[in-house]
Amino acid sequence: MFLGRRRRSGQATTEYILVTVLVAILSIGVITAFGNQLRDLFRVATERMGGISDSKLDASITNSAKAQVRQSMSSLKE
Repeated sequence: MFLGRRRRSGQATTEYILVTVLVAILSIGVITAFGNQLRDLFRVATERMGGISDSKLDASITNSAKAQVRQSMSSLKE
């Protein structure tokens, strides 16, 4: 009776670990792909909360991120 519960508990732990690893890998991928754009978004948000209302996103970072997304989308289609 106790052996069945241990197996289920071990299975749940394994599933939890697998989900955690998957989320970590996806997070690393998103940060790698959009790191500069995310950094720029946080910079603008921080400056605006600090009272600098004329803070704007860097267009070159946004354009390069768009180009990367288009390139990855085209490679997925192939």
